[in-house]
Amino acid sequence: MKQRKLWMLAMIMILFTMACGNGDRKEQSAQAEKLLENAQKAKEYEKLLQLADSLEKTGELTAEKAYYWLGYASDRLNKKRMAEFYWKASLEAAAKEGKEADMDAFAKSASRLANLQTVRGDYEAGLKGAIPAAAKLEELQCDTTSDYVNLLIYIGCCQAGLGQTSDSTGDGFERAYQKHLENIEKNRSDAAYKDAIAGLINISYACLTIKKYKEALKWIDRFGELLKEYEQRPDNFANYSDKQVARFNIYQALAYEGMGNKDEAAKAFESFLTTQYSKTPEGRITANEYLMAAQRWGEAADNYRSLDALLGEGSTNTMMDDIENLLLKKYQANLIAGRMDSAMAVSKAISDLLGPAFKQTRQLDKEEQATIVANVEKMSEQQTELERKSRISWYALIGVLLLCFVGYILYRRYVGHQLLVAHRQLKEAYKEVENNTATKERTALEQQIAGSIQQALTPTALPKRKDVQTFAIVKPGKMQGSGFCDCLIRDEKFFFSAGDATCKGAQASALTAITKAQFRMAAAYEDDPERIIAALDKGMKCFVGVLDLKSGSLKTSQENYHLPLIMGMDVRRLTDEEHLEPGSLILLYTDGLTDVINVERKKFGEKRMMGAALQAMKLDAQPEPFIGNMMEAVDRYAGGMEQDDDISMLAIRYTKG
Repeated sequence: MKQRKLWMLAMIMILFTMACGNGDRKEQSAQAEKLLENAQKAKEYEKLLQLADSLEKTGELTAEKAYYWLGYASDRLNKKRMAEFYWKASLEAAAKEGKEADMDAFAKSASRLANLQTVRGDYEAGLKGAIPAAAKLEELQCDTTSDYVNLLIYIGCCQAGLGQTSDSTGDGFERAYQKHLENIEKNRSDAAYKDAIAGLINISYACLTIKKYKEALKWIDRFGELLKEYEQRPDNFANYSDKQVARFNIYQALAYEGMGNKDEAAKAFESFLTTQYSKTPEGRITANEYLMAAQRWGEAADNYRSLDALLGEGSTNTMMDDIENLLLKKYQANLIAGRMDSAMAVSKAISDLLGPAFKQTRQLDKEEQATIVANVEKMSEQQTELERKSRISWYALIGVLLLCFVGYILYRRYVGHQLLVAHRQLKEAYKEVENNTATKERTALEQQIAGSIQQALTPTALPKRKDVQTFAIVKPGKMQGSGFCDCLIRDEKFFFSAGDATCKGAQASALTAITKAQFRMAAAYEDDPERIIAALDKGMKCFVGVLDLKSGSLKTSQENYHLPLIMGMDVRRLTDEEHLEPGSLILLYTDGLTDVINVERKKFGEKRMMGAALQAMKLDAQPEPFIGNMMEAVDRYAGGMEQDDDISMLAIRYTKG
């Protein structure tokens, strides 16, 4: 009885200590949040990066919240790839935590990631991430925040961008609108109205972008109704109201102009000109959306005189974004308006900025690539450290229980010698289990690292063109990431590449990911395959091809790598220079294809692979069914054997329009 009381007292003390620790952690977390919010308000984004990183290391921030703030700061610094990487990492961290995850950080990361993908036009990726995230927030009853409602809006934008529209222009829009109305009815606060107004602005602009002008007017009218309600509030902000009224009028003008109702469009624009916002540099540039649509080029050119003042206020874009979104439009307006001197002056300004803009873009790409690789390595190290601490905790718990058990047996039976022998035997058996477990964990960790690195830089979609059809497949092996196939289109040229690492394990995965990024970076500036391949890492065996889509001329280069197959009536390997005829089919593949083994440990080999390719070509020359027939041949040969390497294939069919 005495022993039982002592045991209960010990457990109470442990629980009390844990409760105190939880209270301290909550206070530390609140202080950390305050530091981050202060840096955010001050727009000190570099400091925000440092704070989020250091606070996560000390445990004052959860991983998902730290990655959200790192993504937010990166986005503000115009490092979009880094922002996407961190927000995806936040969602992955939340998924690992399950129901215990910080759902506020999860919702913010999901919303901002969906917004970034929507703005970039990557609608399929946006839906792929946003729909499950919204479902998870609904399942956990965390669907009352503005971030959740924004997520619904971005779902609607992606649906509209993909043409998945109905009478409501996407289910996401209607669901978001109803949520905003419920929030206003419940709170009647300034923030609730502003959140709803911002949501309707996004919906209206999305409809205008896809030229659904009738549908846009419906949402613009709802925007106007909500704005009138807000203006009746005694605490409304005059400057905010004025800007939103201006935006409402310009959106109306754009919608009417798109429908061909020029008189109504002109009236809406005249209403826009009565606002104070229309007289600001930002307002004059906003007005040009309508003026250029209405072909009122002279007025648009006049408004673009305010561009220097607007850029002087501090653009958050890169120089290349400013050239593309502002200066080129200014040049167009002056040129069509017949103001040749102004047009020439703008063209000179663009020319002067292009060099520094390209340099800035390359520097950003280089920094982001290096940071991504460094962060993948850091995350891998953190995962290893967490697993090590977890094992230590379990070992400590087992040790405590073992000591209690030993003390109890010693007290009850006084058989120290027999217990010592038993303990030694248990220790030896445990050591053997520990060694076996460590080996399995290292293998699993390498596979996990490989998959994470490969996913971080994998393109989201293959090019979709009439003159060239593509389809790719990757079948993972025991160790992912040892090879790649990739392609892209620039300036009517089709760039494609394949490669295999000369090393193994996680090192091979990192090398493959870096080489793929190097290929895409080099292909953005170079047309010569030999110069592109010279820019790739020498630790990879690689092939690069460049196809002129207009002429059918193909140039290739390879570094210790097999040439792809080209198929028409027969099958052969590509030469250094080719002229492709319409209907030609090219197959790129990694070494994993020819290295496939069957139950007798015999390889698939090149001869059998070429025979399978010719047969697949005869069955169907379209890239997707061709790849499917190739995989069926490989699977039949393997007979269920698990393969060591990935099997990557990319089929390219040139149709010339």
